[in-house]
Amino acid sequence: MSGGGRAAAWAEPPVSPAQVPDPRAGAVREASYGVVALPLRRRLTHTSVDTGELEQVVLRLVLADGQEGWAETRGNGAYATHHTTRSIVAALAALPAVTRPAWRDPAALAASVARHCPPAAMLLDVAYRDAAARARGVTLASSLRAGSGMPDRVEGPLPTHAAIPFGTPGEAAELTALAAGSGFRRVKIRVGGDPLQDSARIAAARTAADRTAGPGAVVLAADANGGWDQETALAATPWLARYGVAWLEQPTAPGDLTAMARVRAESPVPVWADEDVRDAADVRKVADLGAADGVHLKLEKAGTVAALAEAVAVARGRGLDVALGQMDCGRLGCATTAHLAAGLGLAVAELWGCANVDRDLAAGLDLREGAVSLPAAPGLGVEVLLDPALLTPVGRPGSPESVSVPLP
Repeated sequence: MSGGGRAAAWAEPPVSPAQVPDPRAGAVREASYGVVALPLRRRLTHTSVDTGELEQVVLRLVLADGQEGWAETRGNGAYATHHTTRSIVAALAALPAVTRPAWRDPAALAASVARHCPPAAMLLDVAYRDAAARARGVTLASSLRAGSGMPDRVEGPLPTHAAIPFGTPGEAAELTALAAGSGFRRVKIRVGGDPLQDSARIAAARTAADRTAGPGAVVLAADANGGWDQETALAATPWLARYGVAWLEQPTAPGDLTAMARVRAESPVPVWADEDVRDAADVRKVADLGAADGVHLKLEKAGTVAALAEAVAVARGRGLDVALGQMDCGRLGCATTAHLAAGLGLAVAELWGCANVDRDLAAGLDLREGAVSLPAAPGLGVEVLLDPALLTPVGRPGSPESVSVPLP
């Protein structure tokens, strides 16, 4: 994928929901959850958030044969998911006990939860798929690729973005040079604030990238997170193009696809939808209105792997570029995104949302030269460092405070 063309060209065959296997591998005998605070090295700041820690909701499932599976999702990311730590915890607390019939089909249970709380559904779906893949002795990516026409094994590391947060032009230059020097060949820069400041930061990043890696060696993208109005976005696109920005994500406020379509119609830079796309239905709306050249999808918003795969298939079928995103998270969540990118054949993906995490809840996912290598171990392949005994069984009433779990 070129990262910004008006027409998408894919080497991989599209993956339809029917090709995503049902992971039923055995009964669930345990299900428990908790909330973990991951401290950040520097504050996460953009048009929608300002925080010094990530609130991660984790879920652990254990199958009848003793095989366990884990998942994490971001709680303090309501600006993207429309759900808080409290609402995700409430959804898990409302689940039936594992002895109830609903747990005989975890995939169906996750799909039902997705209708009211996609991040909680993500936890159920990923944790079960992780356990099922571990039980079969295969990676999660391999289990997703089965029957898709793609090779079962993923060859080579997966390139990923480096993220440049809000800050001064000097800080943007420093972080971009560090990323380019570390092997990243895609850098995404937060914009959507003061256009003059944003322009100076993009210019500084372009200069730093070219000096470090060579002219044009690093692809720059910009993400406004819906921070501009239509007129500001239109005025920004010429200077974004001048600095070689490959695509601009969500230039206008979510919920106004007409405004984004107008920007896209006049923009010399391809426009991608992010906050405005959650599932296949949203992708169809974007395509029907001509509002974007590409879509940035997230499992946290789709809820289940099957729903995400359907959105990917629809986007490809409508000629849209597709990127897989993630919320800033720990290595457990990053491993999930990496396996999904590999399993669904997505060439552009954000896989390193844990880059700014100071202390993590999992280990075993490595980044080298701007790319993530999938762990070879079955399932997600990472080691979760939390004590399962400190988690709370699903179905038991709780609040984020009462189910909080300390880092080891």
